[in-house]
Amino acid sequence: MLRPGESERRGGLRRLDDILESLEQLNLHDKTELPDHVAEALVLLGIEQPHAVSIPQLIEKVWAMQQPYLITIVVERRRRRRRKLSTESTLPDQAH
Repeated sequence: MLRPGESERRGGLRRLDDILESLEQLNLHDKTELPDHVAEALVLLGIEQPHAVSIPQLIEKVWAMQQPYLITIVVERRRRRRRKLSTESTLPDQAH
């Protein structure tokens, strides 16, 4: 079961990921002209005049928008308990 707000987070992340994928494909194929449907999606995200911004710069902007949606997993390092070794032998003295 999803936590409250989880579906909104996933939906927002999915939209950004789809736009990022489109921009990366354009960049990969050395396209310099932004298709109108991608520009419209960018305007809906709050990027003004996306046609005036280079595709690599748009990728950076969308990537920055995506960062708050990503989950950071903190790895907890367990401290190993060290046994204190006694300087004295723990075995009873054996007389010969």
